[in-house]
Amino acid sequence: MNARAFKFLACFFASCGLVPQPGFASDYVQRRAAASRHCETINPSDYQSGLAFNPDGYRSFYVQSECFQNAAVQFRDAPMCDRVRRRWSLLSSSWGISPSHCRELVSDGMKADRAEIETEKRRYHSGQLKLRNFQIRRNGNGRDFDILPDFTTGYPHGYTLTFEILGVRDQPVLLHSNGYYLDQNSRLNLFVRQSEIRARFPEFQTDHPYKVRATVTLSMGKGGMSGYWSDEFLESIFPAATRSKTLAIDIRF
Repeated sequence: MNARAFKFLACFFASCGLVPQPGFASDYVQRRAAASRHCETINPSDYQSGLAFNPDGYRSFYVQSECFQNAAVQFRDAPMCDRVRRRWSLLSSSWGISPSHCRELVSDGMKADRAEIETEKRRYHSGQLKLRNFQIRRNGNGRDFDILPDFTTGYPHGYTLTFEILGVRDQPVLLHSNGYYLDQNSRLNLFVRQSEIRARFPEFQTDHPYKVRATVTLSMGKGGMSGYWSDEFLESIFPAATRSKTLAIDIRF
């Protein structure tokens, strides 16, 4: 990674207002848009040339085009390559920052992403970790609750666990959702405040049966420093529905 690409990534995570936030919702679209806005702040006429120590192909270029190419590769966004202009120079090679090379790099990145996702898919299907059962008990404080899941042997990995009350609203009522590293030795005790349940479900009653659904989903992330894939790309290869298992049982709180 050259110094300018590293600077782009530093802006991507910090000065562009893109400090990673907790939660499970994808921010791919927002991150890509922010990176594009950052590139648009660069004067299209600014260029560098005569960079003898740069690799062949990168010795003359428009600074804004370099930014757009870095963003296109980072977000696997081939249409963004249309914003890249090659700076023709008689004395300095410039093919490295160009629409055609940008699309080639994006394509290579997507092939690497696909291979990585397919590898995870094979590992997951070779031995799926499942939720055998779970209990919800009154916490020792007499007010709140502990969720106690029990897992089978399976692929050790990061997973998202989600617990919801069904049948009391048009939409499930969330009890708990978070990410965990799970294997057959995992012994989780998930603390849930009664006040948080009532904030989402004011009619909640104790000593009352509710159907609770647990969902265990293999976490795939969004790529990394080498590139970020979109939800659509991940869903096209390894849909959430095929890496999720559910179990619903009646629980008396």
